[in-house]
Parts: sequence; C-alpha cells; structure tokens
Amino acid sequence: MFDVPVSCVSPAQAAAIALRHYGVVAAAERLASEFDDTFRLVGDDGAGWLLKIGAEPVGAEPAAGAALAGGVGFQTALLLHLAAVAPEVPVQRVISTLDGRPEVTVALDGPAGARRLVRMTSWLDGRMLGAGASSPGLRRDVGGTLARLNVALRGFTHPGAGRTHRWDLQRFGALRPLLSELPDGGRDGLAECLDRFDAVVAPLLTGLATQVIHTDFHGENLLTDGARVTGILDFGDALAGPVAMDVGVAACYQLGVGGPGEDLLAPALDLVAGYHAVDPLSGLEVRLAAEFMVTRVAARIILSQAHAARDPGNARYLLRRTPAAIAHFAALRAIGLDSIRGRLEAACELEVAS
Repeated sequence: MFDVPVSCVSPAQAAAIALRHYGVVAAAERLASEFDDTFRLVGDDGAGWLLKIGAEPVGAEPAAGAALAGGVGFQTALLLHLAAVAPEVPVQRVISTLDGRPEVTVALDGPAGARRLVRMTSWLDGRMLGAGASSPGLRRDVGGTLARLNVALRGFTHPGAGRTHRWDLQRFGALRPLLSELPDGGRDGLAECLDRFDAVVAPLLTGLATQVIHTDFHGENLLTDGARVTGILDFGDALAGPVAMDVGVAACYQLGVGGPGEDLLAPALDLVAGYHAVDPLSGLEVRLAAEFMVTRVAARIILSQAHAARDPGNARYLLRRTPAAIAHFAALRAIGLDSIRGRLEAACELEVAS
C-alpha cells in the first residue's frame, strides 16, 4: 500500500496521446503529482487542457481506485455527475475523445508499459489559493464551496468510491509501522496521536454515514480571484468517507502561522463556519472535524518523510509542506483537542460540549 509509484510517461508520449485520441495538437508539460502522470497541454493558440494518465495499470479487472461502472472510471464519473447536477460548482469539464468516449485506455510502449486509463479535461485558469493573501471572507467561501461540493456529491455512487489510499484518514492507524522510517526529531507526539485515533476516533466512525468526498481541499488544489473560489482541482484522492473528515482536512490547511500574538486557529474557524452555514454539521461531526484536523497534520508529517526516504529524487516536492506541518502539530498539541473542539463548536454556534 505504501510503495512509491514510479511515473515514467514522457511529455512526448502525452502529446501523442492527445493528438491520436483527442485531435489536440499541443505541447505537453509535466506537472508535479504524487501518483498519476499529469500534463498541461498548450496549443499554438494558447488554448489549454489537462491530461491525466492513471498510475495504476488497467487489466481485465481494474484496481478499485479505477473501478469502472458502465465503462467510466471513478474520477471521470464524478466530474460528469457534477456537470449534470451542479454546473455552478467550479470544476474541470471532461473532454470527449474523437469517438465520443469520456476516457480511453491506452497501451504505452517503452518503460511506461502496460495499459493506462487516460482522461482529458478543460484547463482552469486562476491564481492558486495558497499563492496569495487570504481573508476571513475568502476562507468562509472556501468552506462554503466545500459544502456545496459535498451537497452535490451526496447522491453520487460508484464502485470506485470504495477505494482507499495512504491519505485515507479512516485508516490512519495503518501508518504506525512508518514511524520507524522517520528521521530523529520527526516523530514527536505521533505515536500518541495514533494511540488516540485507535482508542477514541476509530470507534466513533463505526456506522457513521459516508459519501464521496474530495479529501484534499487545500490551497494547491483551489483557484481564486482573491474574493472567492473559482476552481476546484484534483479529485485524485476522492473516496467514500465521513463529511467531518473532509472538513477537518480542509481546516488544517487554513491554520495560521502561529507567531507571537497570532491566533493559530482563527483562519481554520472561518472555513468551518463557512461550511456549516451551507451544510450544517452535527455536534459529532464538529468533534470529529477537530480530531481529523489534528490527524491530517500528523499524517502529513509521517507520509511526507516516509515517502521522501523512499523516493529521494522527489524529496523536494514531498517535503515542501513538512516544516509547517511539524510546527502546526506542536502548536495543536499545546492547545489540546478539547479546546480545539470547543472553538469549532463556538464557530458553528453550537452548544459547547462539556
């Protein structure tokens, strides 16, 4: 489950796929991606597209994450569902192949090998949320946008939604063996966090309602015009899980710097309040959102360091957010989960639990 996949599709191969199957003449530029081979395509006239080539080989029986229903893979079906039921949600649109299919399976020659699932989508322009200044209003819109996305996905089902992956916080306990791979000084408090998950969080998840969720709603997957969210990118980690997990993950990426006199939690509270205003959270969901906010930060520390140790050539990309995660984890431990939960409840104007 934790092997680091090797991306080996070349830009030339990506451009050839675009031409053969989509009739698109464009130069291909590889984009940083943890798993799939992902390329930006740019035509001579400046038009742009995104081409994604799945990391998992597709055989007679596709892997769970690429499971097909009516010949359409999970992520493609998700985007088609959103286009049909919630066209106002700002996501990329699926581009059909020359023969009208929403995706295609291609056989790659050379070191890339095997048959791989390919999808082309429109290209969304805009500024990355994480690249500019934020504001309470923008953070509330991030939360509201996530809520609208979850409401739109509530009726969506697909066999591929039953997938799991290393970032699936429902299985956070499975990361425990990786602690031995972390460098000295990179493990502080992580074993205790895993213990709490096993003792407190995992039992609360039993029987909890789930739906398809994004699970990676952060500044590098969101576009903005400075006032609102204008684009949602990368459903590569989507799966069936509790809404609270989605909220907690999104909130952890809005934590403040935590410098002298700064309220670390305040920006995250803006997001949670924005979510709750559109899709009200129950008391249990708010409690779990607090737990998942801390859990996701811990998972970032564990997985980024373990992945970098196994894939040193990609270490710069994998470790780009690790120092901030370590600082946030220490600060959150100092605040304490009871206080975090109480502040989330107050932000949602719920009765504060005793």
